[in-house]
Amino acid sequence: MADSRYHHGDLRAALLAQAEATLRVSGVDGLSLRELARAVGVSHGAPRRHFEDKAALLEALVAEGFHRLGCTLAAAAEPDDREFVAVLKDLAIAYVGFAADNPALVDLMSGSRYLADASDALVRARDVSFAPVRRLVETGQSTGELAPGEVRRIGTLMFATLHGLATMANNKMIDPLDDQLISDAVNSMLTGLAPSLVLRD
Repeated sequence: MADSRYHHGDLRAALLAQAEATLRVSGVDGLSLRELARAVGVSHGAPRRHFEDKAALLEALVAEGFHRLGCTLAAAAEPDDREFVAVLKDLAIAYVGFAADNPALVDLMSGSRYLADASDALVRARDVSFAPVRRLVETGQSTGELAPGEVRRIGTLMFATLHGLATMANNKMIDPLDDQLISDAVNSMLTGLAPSLVLRD
Protein backbone atom coordinates (compact mmCIF):
# COMPACT_ATOMS: atom_id res chain seq x y z
CA MET A 1 0.00 0.00 0.00
CA ALA A 2 1.31 3.41 -0.89
CA ASP A 3 2.73 5.37 2.01
CA SER A 4 0.41 8.28 1.18
CA ARG A 5 -2.56 6.25 2.40
CA TYR A 6 -1.14 6.37 5.92
CA HIS A 7 -1.19 10.15 6.06
CA HIS A 8 -4.00 12.64 6.21
CA GLY A 9 -4.08 16.35 6.91
CA ASP A 10 -6.49 15.96 9.84
CA LEU A 11 -7.48 12.33 10.01
CA ARG A 12 -9.46 12.59 13.24
CA ALA A 13 -11.67 15.38 11.87
CA ALA A 14 -12.09 13.56 8.56
CA LEU A 15 -13.12 10.35 10.31
CA LEU A 16 -15.66 12.16 12.50
CA ALA A 17 -17.14 13.96 9.50
CA GLN A 18 -17.44 10.72 7.56
CA ALA A 19 -18.82 8.92 10.61
CA GLU A 20 -21.55 11.52 10.99
CA ALA A 21 -22.40 11.27 7.29
CA THR A 22 -22.64 7.48 7.63
CA LEU A 23 -24.70 7.82 10.81
CA ARG A 24 -27.27 9.93 8.95
CA VAL A 25 -27.67 7.30 6.24
CA SER A 26 -27.07 3.96 7.95
CA GLY A 27 -27.39 4.57 11.68
CA VAL A 28 -25.05 3.28 14.37
CA ASP A 29 -25.09 -0.26 12.98
CA GLY A 30 -23.66 1.01 9.70
CA LEU A 31 -20.55 2.45 11.35
CA SER A 32 -17.24 0.59 11.41
CA LEU A 33 -13.66 1.80 11.67
CA ARG A 34 -12.64 -0.28 8.67
CA GLU A 35 -15.33 1.21 6.43
CA LEU A 36 -14.51 4.72 7.62
CA ALA A 37 -10.86 4.15 6.76
CA ARG A 38 -11.83 3.03 3.28
CA ALA A 39 -14.13 6.02 2.82
CA VAL A 40 -11.48 8.60 3.72
CA GLY A 41 -8.70 6.78 1.87
CA VAL A 42 -6.35 5.61 4.62
CA SER A 43 -5.14 2.22 5.79
CA HIS A 44 -7.63 0.16 7.75
CA GLY A 45 -5.50 0.46 10.88
CA ALA A 46 -5.07 4.24 10.72
CA PRO A 47 -8.31 5.15 12.57
CA ARG A 48 -7.11 3.29 15.66
CA ARG A 49 -4.50 5.97 16.18
CA HIS A 50 -7.43 8.20 17.21
CA PHE A 51 -10.19 5.78 18.27
CA GLU A 52 -9.45 2.54 20.07
CA ASP A 53 -12.69 0.99 18.91
CA LYS A 54 -16.18 1.80 17.68
CA ALA A 55 -17.32 2.78 21.17
CA ALA A 56 -14.56 5.39 21.35
CA LEU A 57 -15.61 6.71 17.94
CA LEU A 58 -19.23 7.03 19.06
CA GLU A 59 -18.21 8.84 22.23
CA ALA A 60 -16.14 11.28 20.17
CA LEU A 61 -19.13 11.87 17.91
CA VAL A 62 -21.32 12.61 20.92
CA ALA A 63 -18.72 14.99 22.36
CA GLU A 64 -18.48 16.80 19.02
CA GLY A 65 -22.27 17.03 18.94
CA PHE A 66 -22.37 18.61 22.38
CA HIS A 67 -19.67 21.08 21.34
CA ARG A 68 -21.66 22.19 18.30
CA LEU A 69 -24.89 22.34 20.27
CA GLY A 70 -23.17 24.46 22.90
CA CYS A 71 -21.99 26.92 20.26
CA THR A 72 -25.52 27.07 18.83
CA LEU A 73 -27.12 27.73 22.23
CA ALA A 74 -24.48 30.28 23.22
CA ALA A 75 -25.10 32.23 20.00
CA ALA A 76 -28.87 32.14 20.59
CA ALA A 77 -28.43 33.48 24.14
CA GLU A 78 -26.54 36.58 22.99
CA PRO A 79 -26.91 39.29 24.01
CA ASP A 80 -27.83 37.90 27.41
CA ASP A 81 -29.08 41.20 28.83
CA ARG A 82 -32.44 40.85 27.08
CA GLU A 83 -35.66 39.91 28.80
CA PHE A 84 -35.65 36.42 30.24
CA VAL A 85 -38.56 35.15 28.12
CA ALA A 86 -37.03 36.47 24.88
CA VAL A 87 -33.74 34.65 25.52
CA LEU A 88 -35.53 31.45 26.52
CA LYS A 89 -37.59 31.45 23.33
CA ASP A 90 -34.49 32.00 21.20
CA LEU A 91 -32.75 29.13 23.00
CA ALA A 92 -35.77 26.90 22.43
CA ILE A 93 -35.93 27.73 18.73
CA ALA A 94 -32.18 27.15 18.41
CA TYR A 95 -32.36 23.73 20.08
CA VAL A 96 -35.28 22.50 17.98
CA GLY A 97 -33.54 23.79 14.86
CA PHE A 98 -30.29 22.04 15.76
CA ALA A 99 -32.12 18.78 16.42
CA ALA A 100 -34.01 19.05 13.13
CA ASP A 101 -30.76 19.66 11.23
CA ASN A 102 -28.91 16.82 12.99
CA PRO A 103 -31.51 14.18 13.87
CA ALA A 104 -29.23 11.13 13.87
CA LEU A 105 -26.55 12.91 15.88
CA VAL A 106 -29.04 14.22 18.46
CA ASP A 107 -30.54 10.75 18.76
CA LEU A 108 -27.07 9.41 19.52
CA MET A 109 -26.39 12.24 21.99
CA SER A 110 -29.58 11.50 23.91
CA GLY A 111 -29.06 7.73 23.97
CA SER A 112 -29.32 6.16 27.41
CA ARG A 113 -25.73 4.89 27.37
CA TYR A 114 -24.34 8.39 27.06
CA LEU A 115 -26.57 9.72 29.82
CA ALA A 116 -26.15 6.93 32.38
CA ASP A 117 -22.58 5.76 31.75
CA ALA A 118 -20.90 8.86 30.36
CA SER A 119 -17.17 9.31 30.87
CA ASP A 120 -15.96 12.31 32.86
CA ALA A 121 -14.91 14.02 29.63
CA LEU A 122 -18.32 13.48 28.08
CA VAL A 123 -20.10 14.76 31.19
CA ARG A 124 -17.98 17.93 30.99
CA ALA A 125 -18.80 18.33 27.29
CA ARG A 126 -22.49 17.94 28.01
CA ASP A 127 -22.42 20.37 30.93
CA VAL A 128 -20.55 22.98 28.88
CA SER A 129 -23.02 22.67 26.01
CA PHE A 130 -25.97 23.39 28.30
CA ALA A 131 -24.22 26.14 30.27
CA PRO A 132 -26.28 28.88 28.53
CA VAL A 133 -29.46 27.16 29.70
CA ARG A 134 -28.14 26.83 33.25
CA ARG A 135 -27.22 30.52 33.35
CA LEU A 136 -30.67 31.42 32.06
CA VAL A 137 -32.40 29.32 34.70
CA GLU A 138 -30.32 31.02 37.39
CA THR A 139 -31.26 34.41 35.93
CA GLY A 140 -34.94 33.49 35.88
CA GLN A 141 -34.78 32.38 39.50
CA SER A 142 -32.97 35.53 40.57
CA THR A 143 -35.62 37.73 38.93
CA GLY A 144 -38.52 35.68 40.29
CA GLU A 145 -39.65 34.48 36.86
CA LEU A 146 -38.85 30.85 37.66
CA ALA A 147 -39.56 28.86 40.77
CA PRO A 148 -36.69 28.37 43.22
CA GLY A 149 -35.16 24.94 43.41
CA GLU A 150 -32.39 22.81 41.98
CA VAL A 151 -31.19 24.36 38.73
CA ARG A 152 -30.47 21.02 37.07
CA ARG A 153 -33.97 19.76 37.88
CA ILE A 154 -35.66 22.80 36.33
CA GLY A 155 -33.32 22.67 33.36
CA THR A 156 -34.21 19.01 32.86
CA LEU A 157 -37.91 19.87 32.76
CA MET A 158 -37.22 22.53 30.15
CA PHE A 159 -35.10 20.13 28.12
CA ALA A 160 -37.83 17.48 28.22
CA THR A 161 -40.28 19.93 26.64
CA LEU A 162 -37.87 21.07 23.94
CA HIS A 163 -36.61 17.59 23.17
CA GLY A 164 -40.20 16.44 22.82
CA LEU A 165 -40.81 19.15 20.24
CA ALA A 166 -37.58 18.25 18.46
CA THR A 167 -38.58 14.59 18.34
CA MET A 168 -41.96 15.50 16.87
CA ALA A 169 -40.25 17.71 14.30
CA ASN A 170 -37.87 14.91 13.29
CA ASN A 171 -40.83 12.55 12.96
CA LYS A 172 -42.53 15.07 10.64
CA MET A 173 -45.34 15.59 13.13
CA ILE A 174 -44.70 19.33 13.36
CA ASP A 175 -42.80 21.90 11.32
CA PRO A 176 -39.39 22.61 12.91
CA LEU A 177 -39.61 26.14 11.48
CA ASP A 178 -42.89 26.87 13.29
CA ASP A 179 -41.41 29.37 15.72
CA GLN A 180 -44.86 30.33 17.01
CA LEU A 181 -45.54 26.77 18.14
CA ILE A 182 -42.22 26.71 19.97
CA SER A 183 -43.02 30.08 21.52
CA ASP A 184 -46.42 28.79 22.66
CA ALA A 185 -44.71 25.75 24.21
CA VAL A 186 -42.33 28.02 26.11
CA ASN A 187 -45.24 30.11 27.40
CA SER A 188 -47.01 26.96 28.59
CA MET A 189 -43.82 25.65 30.17
CA LEU A 190 -43.28 28.90 32.06
CA THR A 191 -46.82 28.76 33.43
CA GLY A 192 -45.99 25.41 34.97
CA LEU A 193 -42.67 26.66 36.34
CA ALA A 194 -44.02 29.91 37.78
CA PRO A 195 -43.15 30.28 41.49
CA SER A 196 -46.76 30.56 42.65
CA LEU A 197 -47.72 27.29 40.95
CA VAL A 198 -44.96 25.04 42.28
CA LEU A 199 -46.43 21.96 43.92
CA ARG A 200 -44.92 20.85 47.20
CA ASP A 201 -44.19 17.20 47.88
